[in-house]
Amino acid sequence: MRYSNYRQPQERAPLNVVEEKNVVPDFKPCLVVPCYRHVEPLIRILPDLLHYGVKIIVVDDGNREPKASKLREQVALMNQVLVRHEINMGKGAAVFSGFKKARELGFTHVLQIDADGQHDLEDIPTFLSLGAQNPEKMINGTPVYDHSVPTCRRLGRYMTHLWVCVELGKCRIVDTMCGMRLYPLEQALGIMHSRHVGRRMDFDTDIFVRMYWSGVDFLEVPVNVKYSPGTRSNFRGFSDNLRISMMHTRLCTEKVFHYPAIRKRGYV
Repeated sequence: MRYSNYRQPQERAPLNVVEEKNVVPDFKPCLVVPCYRHVEPLIRILPDLLHYGVKIIVVDDGNREPKASKLREQVALMNQVLVRHEINMGKGAAVFSGFKKARELGFTHVLQIDADGQHDLEDIPTFLSLGAQNPEKMINGTPVYDHSVPTCRRLGRYMTHLWVCVELGKCRIVDTMCGMRLYPLEQALGIMHSRHVGRRMDFDTDIFVRMYWSGVDFLEVPVNVKYSPGTRSNFRGFSDNLRISMMHTRLCTEKVFHYPAIRKRGYV
């Protein structure tokens, strides 16, 4: 199921999704933003993130000085939360640390977004609203690209999409590589504690497939994506593609053990 984008009015007040109808009262979301080498873009969007009225947990994944100090000062100035890795451990490891901090602080759901500013922040209310009304589901971002996306990046994703069709047992394309997704926190942490989940760029697809196998369904939300000139990607061509290929090999092998549950859920 897809939902059209929600757009807030220009004058934005903090969003309180708990007041909406058909919402579970204990829905307590926060934002988790892993950050490595994208300190300047993140500092630019942090004031905008404050408009949505939820706590922000920034994970500094081994940024060097003076950027690390600059990020720490900005997060403290805005009265938000910083988790620090002294060395770079990878996107998945950073998200995992953010998830653990979120549970420690009493949150029930986490909206993960990237730090480079490529996602349209005005899509955040849609994620929070749908998550409040469907607290048992993942709310998965489906990227909508403009002309700024590199063709190689856009086409390269489709190989993973095809493998995910096999792994999920769904006869349609599901984009599992978008870095904007709302998770039910306990289910996500349960998977990450009990299964081997990728700790780098293989994380987003790996955790999505495993959560679906465990019985967590999902909704899809279109997310506008724009690649800003000069923003350096953290994706390492050879090593990350190799890691993702190994992940798909592992998932396809493990699918044998999940096949009865997948078959019971049926094909879409």
